Amino acid sequence: KMTDEAPEESTPNTGGDPVEPTDEVPPENVDIPNDDEFFVDNGGDVVSEPVSEDNDDDEEEEEDIMKNFPPAVVKRVEKLQDLNTEQESILEEYLVERAALEQKFRSLCQPLYQQRAKIVAGEMDEEIAAESQVEEGDDDPPKGIPQFWVCAIGHNETISDLLTEEDVDCLEYLSDIRCNEYSNGTGFVLEFHFRADNPYFSNSVLTKRYDVPNMLLADEPLLKNVEGCTIDWKSEEKCLTYRLVTKKQRGRGKHAGQVRTIQRKEHKESFFHFFDPPKLPSTIDRFDEEDAERLEEAFDADYDVANAFRLNVCPKAVLWFTGTAMDDIIEEFEEAALEQNGI
Repeated sequence: KMTDEAPEESTPNTGGDPVEPTDEVPPENVDIPNDDEFFVDNGGDVVSEPVSEDNDDDEEEEEDIMKNFPPAVVKRVEKLQDLNTEQESILEEYLVERAALEQKFRSLCQPLYQQRAKIVAGEMDEEIAAESQVEEGDDDPPKGIPQFWVCAIGHNETISDLLTEEDVDCLEYLSDIRCNEYSNGTGFVLEFHFRADNPYFSNSVLTKRYDVPNMLLADEPLLKNVEGCTIDWKSEEKCLTYRLVTKKQRGRGKHAGQVRTIQRKEHKESFFHFFDPPKLPSTIDRFDEEDAERLEEAFDADYDVANAFRLNVCPKAVLWFTGTAMDDIIEEFEEAALEQNGI
């Protein structure tokens, strides 16, 4: 297909300004990895063999197939190959125009996302009160919409499965979540903005970047690069990704009878591991099938979470905050089940 007939959840979106990729690749020229690069597709394969050798094998296989046909048929196949080349040229033009069209409409949505952030932060409280002529009552109302983003995230099952109680406390300091897509449609950056009074870490913004050369294609996404960020925790006690464990160790041999205290880091379950993405191996040495499957699953899960933000939470935050989005998904599943059963 030349167009994506995406479900409602997959409406292209952004929560911020367009960004340029670190190593921008025009849609019409999708990168072919070097011999020592690894590509991972979402739910697909970890390619751990040199790509150039795979291409050579494909060409040899094609030549072998062509030898089985008489010269007249070979010429006809070559004509079909010429037609396919023309089709690819049209597809390249389509990708360029589609990237420009999506960028246009993301720009039109940008003022709406900016206004949403102001409403959540309480910067439009007086203006909205004046427009609606609502009496506030005797009690002082809260500023903006408290816990807006953490509630929206909590209603999305893909993301909420990663949350701990400590994560929820920290995410209450979220002021905005934005998805900035590359102007050429080959990737995106997620931005998580936090209030200045956040007691957990000093970063005002946490980012996660995805380079996806074929993001506009109907194929499974092929991740070229995933880049997180370092979280500057304000103290060991506030760190949510690991804890310091203190143990006493008795000496042996010539140190027998001596006791020393050692500390080591112990992993803690936390959503904030999302900002430390899976690592691609630098070489294929000691990279067996089991390792490939583990890496594949890790990237698959990571990209699912990224898409939950990009395609669902960022463009439709208020629907996830109220729970309407989840109700719509449940209704769609129920209707699909009824159709499948012929009801």
